[in-house]
Amino acid sequence: MTRMTRRMIVAALALAPAGCSSLLGGGGPPTALYTLTALNNLPGGPRLNLEILIDKPSATDALDTRRIALRRNQLSFNYYADSAWTDPAPAMIQALLVESLQRSGRVKAVSRNTLAIRGDYELRVDVRRFEADYEGKAELPTIRIEFGLILVHVEDRAVAGTNTVTASARPGANDVSSVVVAFDQALHDATRDTLTWTLQTAR
Repeated sequence: MTRMTRRMIVAALALAPAGCSSLLGGGGPPTALYTLTALNNLPGGPRLNLEILIDKPSATDALDTRRIALRRNQLSFNYYADSAWTDPAPAMIQALLVESLQRSGRVKAVSRNTLAIRGDYELRVDVRRFEADYEGKAELPTIRIEFGLILVHVEDRAVAGTNTVTASARPGANDVSSVVVAFDQALHDATRDTLTWTLQTAR
């Protein structure tokens, strides 16, 4: 085996998705942890005298995990080997939505939804897509994010509005660090659209 061949095999293993043992929880702990960042530049607008509560997003079991999901077809999920988010994806998304809205200064208050807090509106998010898409045997994946949104008026539990937000981005290289950067970009776009719609609907 030549030195070049050995290098190619090592590189392929580093990029390979987790196998059956990881999918079943039989793999070892991840060696690299990643997180995403809050949005700093929510478009300006009037400050609303409202308290917004953000529920912990719902998600399927395939996405309600710390593993970083990828798909090669519509019928299966895999995960990047030896890599994970610092928190399960729905909890991470909730924290970043709260932080992004807080940074904007656009509302009186925003917090995670708990039984101890009563706000004016409650934002419910269904995480439908949050993965790196390799369909079509693409060399570089496309990060795909899709949120289903419901805004509820807390006082009478009436639905103020519903919406679907999608976002995508492509990494500059086929390695986990580059994929995470693309996740961050796509999540910023999805966060901007989610919060802009929320404020417009609540107003």
